[in-house]
Amino acid sequence: MAFKFTDVECDIAATELTNSAARIEEIVNDFETEINSVNQNYQSESATAIIESINKVKNKIPAFKEEISECSKYLTETVKPAYQNLEAQARQQVEGN
Repeated sequence: MAFKFTDVECDIAATELTNSAARIEEIVNDFETEINSVNQNYQSESATAIIESINKVKNKIPAFKEEISECSKYLTETVKPAYQNLEAQARQQVEGN
């Protein structure tokens, strides 16, 4: 089975990465909101420990999103043009023969 990855898939992968990173941030924020609500109504060591863990995760999200952004940028600015160039060269070879 041949693996096929084209310039179009580069754009798709870059978009999906960006969307996933944003969604992860939303999930963490939503979870934090719910845990804070629970903690306000029922303070417990467990809720406090979870909040501390969420805060650690939240502190890492900006760096995570930046890494995803760089990966997306690499896909669209480096990999995609390389595929386009390779496809053009292959097309020229086929048409030339």
